Amino acid sequence: MGDDDTVFFTKNLVTVLSKYDHNQMYYIGGNSESVEQDLVHSYGMAYGGGGIAISYPLAEVLVKFLDGCINRYHDFYGSDQKIGGCMAEIGVPLTRELGFHQMDIRGSARGLLAAHPLAPIVSLHHLGVIHSLIPLMDRVDSIKKVIEAYKKDSSRTMQQSFCYDLKKNWSISVSWGYSIQLYPNLMNGKELETPMRTFETWKGFEEPFTFNTRPNYIEPCQRPIEYYLDRVFELDNGETLTSYKRIGDYNKQCDNENYSPALAIQMVNVTAKILSPQIWRQAPHRQCCEVINGEDNSNIIDTVLQIRIRSCNKWESATLPF
Repeated sequence: MGDDDTVFFTKNLVTVLSKYDHNQMYYIGGNSESVEQDLVHSYGMAYGGGGIAISYPLAEVLVKFLDGCINRYHDFYGSDQKIGGCMAEIGVPLTRELGFHQMDIRGSARGLLAAHPLAPIVSLHHLGVIHSLIPLMDRVDSIKKVIEAYKKDSSRTMQQSFCYDLKKNWSISVSWGYSIQLYPNLMNGKELETPMRTFETWKGFEEPFTFNTRPNYIEPCQRPIEYYLDRVFELDNGETLTSYKRIGDYNKQCDNENYSPALAIQMVNVTAKILSPQIWRQAPHRQCCEVINGEDNSNIIDTVLQIRIRSCNKWESATLPF
């Protein structure tokens, strides 16, 4: 079940639900991102905008007393909250999946989606409320652009990898099929995996959220240079090539020596093997990435940065050398 303003990534929905025994009673979904909404409604319910999945045996039980249950919870705000009350009576708790996105936020979701949880993206709600997923692009067109990548590699869509160019002291975060953030400074892994607060709560406050965030940097030298999906190609060797281009005119107020070379990068190309849905049946493990422009000092070829995403080697980690 879901709302009429929700986009579902159906292949990933099937991947997520296939982990569960359909003969058992399951109530699957996600919470609101905004603490204020969870306090008012519930932390223990699946929010309808992000989507609710109910297994057949549970639906059989639910339908037998649904009308009476709805009447008993008539003062609850929405049908999803009412269903949550019914589940409490049946005794089936919510099984949370991180890819169900209620999107109870205001502003731009780019900081959240650039650091997507390590889970298949299943849904995006409130796309008519938040800003366009890709700046300077129509809302519908920006969704279609993301879907282009999803059709080529559904399991990898919006999965984050990050790596470093130690020759330039750059940190690079890739949200495959969506965006790339290039930081002209070195940031540790914990910072990079934490969403940048480009959004507010549903009621317009700066925080709190049900996950950690970091500031949307105001200082010119701390701002990432952002690139968004332009094109996606499926190669003959079971890989994809995605290209991300810079949108907008970036500030030139930063006099840091690392920032000017970064501004020369107009496009980023990323190669990666198509990710099998079966990987989500294994313990979650973020894939590694590396700059592959060559051994020259600039690591720049015609203003294009080349990145490769791959499985991490044994003992490998995204660790800074200090």
